[in-house]
Amino acid sequence: LLNEETGDFRLAQLVRILYLTGEYDDLILPALKDLDYWFTVGEDQYCYWSENHMILWTSSAYLMNQLEGWPMDNTMEQRLRHYLDLKLKYGFYEFFSSTYLPFTLAGLLNLADFADDEVIKSKATRVAKKLMKQMLLVFNEKGAFYPAAGRNYSERYTSFKPSSIMWISTGLGKKPTGTDYVGPFLSTS
Repeated sequence: LLNEETGDFRLAQLVRILYLTGEYDDLILPALKDLDYWFTVGEDQYCYWSENHMILWTSSAYLMNQLEGWPMDNTMEQRLRHYLDLKLKYGFYEFFSSTYLPFTLAGLLNLADFADDEVIKSKATRVAKKLMKQMLLVFNEKGAFYPAAGRNYSERYTSFKPSSIMWISTGLGKKPTGTDYVGPFLSTS
């Protein structure tokens, strides 16, 4: 799963599991240690360029450095602080995206829940709340997410799936019958 272009989606889940359980698998840690957590010369396997990928990679790098002391690139913490400051000041360019905001929220919740640095923890919490508040603006009382979004796919407008974000946050809408990406993050945050 970590070999896909979007391996950071799974990476954030594994980081969360490690922090929640405190259990380390002999297969998981070596796989996480050998990852490039940001651009390196010649690396072309992963996607880093968009808002959701930026926070997933950077939050995971920060938290694995905190947990294991692994060296990361020397701009990682500065990049993380800058990202959080930008989101607090200007908001999101993947605005109202039912596709990508759940991933962004997951990276933010990992920081809000597990960062030892109080400034990073506080900013991540504030950014996550800002994101949730914006998302809740475009849900209707039946739990449908109906935004004109920055970075969404057309099928998001032609089919409806209950949203765990809406249901967990408000209890409104149809109860989801399965799991999605961000539901477990919200439920354990």
